[in-house]
Amino acid sequence: MTTSGEDEAPRHQDEPPGGAPAPVMPSRRRFLSLILLAGGVAAAVSMLPHWPKERAIDFRIEEDTGSVVGLDVAWSRADGAETGGEPVLGSSFRFAPGEAPKIIHTTVHLPDGSYELDITLERSDRSASIRRRLTLEDAEQITVPLR
Repeated sequence: MTTSGEDEAPRHQDEPPGGAPAPVMPSRRRFLSLILLAGGVAAAVSMLPHWPKERAIDFRIEEDTGSVVGLDVAWSRADGAETGGEPVLGSSFRFAPGEAPKIIHTTVHLPDGSYELDITLERSDRSASIRRRLTLEDAEQITVPLR
């Protein structure tokens, strides 16, 4: 029997007044939080290989550094799926005749994977095109020999 004259629907013992849903029990809330956390960790782990990492690259000129006046490098994904074979990174180095170092140090910021390097080694009297395939994984220091 109600005092306002309106009929009320019967309430269950666990249901709070006003028809609001019952609060989630603390153990269930903790379980749901752990599931969400585990899902976030799994997503982060699956994305880890796709995050760019900084790597030191050394281009080592193995013969006659005195005639080297330039080095151009274009990095493309070897699978080409993500970029359609277009270069994802490029660098260029210029030297006065006789001043090129034997090792040219540079840093790249790329994710793990296979890359095609299109390299042009310019000498004072000629230039050479070199193609190298390089797989970036856990190594932070990589040396690329150039002949």
